[in-house]
Amino acid sequence: MVAFVTFIILALGLTGLTYYLMHWYEQWYMIWTIPVFALLYWLAIFASYIIILYIISLRLAHRKDKVYPPCRPAMWIIKQTAYLILKFLRCKVHVSGLGKLPSRKVPIAIIHNHLSMFDEFVLAAYLRVPLVFISKPSNLRIPIAGAFMRKAGYLPIVQDDIANGTKVIAAGSDLIKKGYPVVIAPEGTRNKDFPEPVMLPFHPGSFHLATDVKAPIALFAIQNTNAISPRFPRATSIYLDCVGLVEPEEYENLSAKELAEHCRNLILRRLEQKKARFYHLKRKEEEEG
Repeated sequence: MVAFVTFIILALGLTGLTYYLMHWYEQWYMIWTIPVFALLYWLAIFASYIIILYIISLRLAHRKDKVYPPCRPAMWIIKQTAYLILKFLRCKVHVSGLGKLPSRKVPIAIIHNHLSMFDEFVLAAYLRVPLVFISKPSNLRIPIAGAFMRKAGYLPIVQDDIANGTKVIAAGSDLIKKGYPVVIAPEGTRNKDFPEPVMLPFHPGSFHLATDVKAPIALFAIQNTNAISPRFPRATSIYLDCVGLVEPEEYENLSAKELAEHCRNLILRRLEQKKARFYHLKRKEEEEG
C-alpha cells in the first residue's frame, strides 16, 4: 500500500505541475486533463518501477538452484508490488477474520485453498506480516518476480517428488521456528473447476510443516482469484477469509491424514457459505435459468 499511495501522490503532483506550467487553469474546459494526466502519470511511474525492479533482479539471487535465507527488504518489495498489481488489475479485496490470528508474534503455518497464481499475490499484499511461500519451481523462474521470490526465501517444491517434498517441508518448519510465517497450499495444484467438483484433497504431508514444530495453523479461504484474468479489465471482487486458528493442542492426537481432512472441511465449509459470490457460478446459474 505504501508504494501505491506514493505513486498516487507523485502522479497528482506531476499532474498539478503540468496543469500549472501549461496554463491550462486559464481555460476552464481543460479541467478534463487532470484525471487523464493523473492516470497516465501513474501508469508511467508504475512502468518505471517495474523497469527498476528488472534492473535490480539481474543482480539479485542470480543462482536459481540456491535456496536463500529470507530477506525482509525483498519480502517488502514483493508485498508492495503484489498490492500494486492487484490494484492495476482492478481487484477489490475484501478481508475478514484477521482478528483470529494471534496478536503476539507467534510463528504459524498458513494453509489455504488454491485457485490461481493470484492467491499468493492476495496473501502477500494483505496479511500484515512478511511471508515465506512454498511454491512450485516454475514460479521462481518468472522474470523479475522469480529473483525477488528466491531472495525472499521462497521454497520450491517439486510435485509428486516425495523426497523433495520431505526436504522442503523440513526447511519450512525450520523457518517457522525462526519466526517466519510459512504458507502452503496443500491441494498441491490449482483447482481449475472449483467449486464443482469439490475442493481437491489436502496432502497430509503438508501439515508436517506445523506439526513437526508444534506451530498453530492459520486457515484461509480464498475466493474469485480464478476470475481475475478472464474478467480483466472489469473489476473483480476477491474474498480473503481467515477461517480460524488450529492450535497444537487441538491436533496433537490427530494423524496427519485426520488433520488434513479436518482443515480441509473447515475451509470447504466457509467456501460453501459464500459460493454465490463466484462469478463463474453466477454465469452457470444464468445459463441454466
